[in-house]
Amino acid sequence: MSASASARAHSDRIVPMRVIVCGVQRTGTLSLRHALFRLGFYDCHHMHSVRDNVEEQGHHWVRAIEAKFAGKGTEFTRQDWDVVLGDCQAVCDVPAAMFGPELAACYPDAKVVILNRDPDNWYDSVLNSIHSKRPPMTILRMVFCVIFDSATRSWLRFAMTLGNHAFGYNHRSEKDKALAWYKDIYRDFHERIPTSRRIDYSVGDGWGPLCEHLGVPVPQVEDEKGCMVEAPFPHLNDRAAFSDEMNHWWAKATARSVDNIFRLVGKAVVTGTTAYVGYLAWKTRLGGRL
Repeated sequence: MSASASARAHSDRIVPMRVIVCGVQRTGTLSLRHALFRLGFYDCHHMHSVRDNVEEQGHHWVRAIEAKFAGKGTEFTRQDWDVVLGDCQAVCDVPAAMFGPELAACYPDAKVVILNRDPDNWYDSVLNSIHSKRPPMTILRMVFCVIFDSATRSWLRFAMTLGNHAFGYNHRSEKDKALAWYKDIYRDFHERIPTSRRIDYSVGDGWGPLCEHLGVPVPQVEDEKGCMVEAPFPHLNDRAAFSDEMNHWWAKATARSVDNIFRLVGKAVVTGTTAYVGYLAWKTRLGGRL
């Protein structure tokens, strides 16, 4: 058996990798993810995939980020990526976008979409969503969840690793560094991924160029007159939607934390009660002997 055949035989890949989207946060990644869903590319890995399964995925991404950006450990191989992305036909958004050229090399049959946005608009969008100022009560809630919820601790470790190593700048106070980082990563996409495999695209371009590049038909829907027309392109995750989504995630983390507190209190009560009953039984038995 050849080396490549042996690797496939021991792979965790369930479906072929078909689309690699090189687009960082707030460039329309969630909209494009849903567009890819509509075109039949399941699953499409996104930051939501990490957030919703952080205790399963977080440590893999921490290892990958530290290997590439901090020189710790060994860089991911095709088999490593298959462990994380083996059930995905597409990847979109960070953290996967940080490894766009590496993923393109590992999956040579996948087509690449470089997802663009005006740098200044990108900066403002990130500033007013991901890095918006949080009120003190929100910070206290985060601390509470870190203490009592293991998923929040896993998320914090992943987020800090990503911020410290992959980004390495303060988005709120270092606009020039942020824009330089943005331009550098897109330069890396263009320099390391062959022109024949990629398309430069933005979500405002609609279905046409995307479907042509991916070799799939433009999706159709039936209008009110019964005629088949081009389906609306998804436009999701504006700033208000992003805020609502994060509030929902933190509400679930808070609920888990409260449940964990009650479990801890319950265990303490059960343990204390059991010990006390045992003590009374021992004392009663001892008294009966006297």
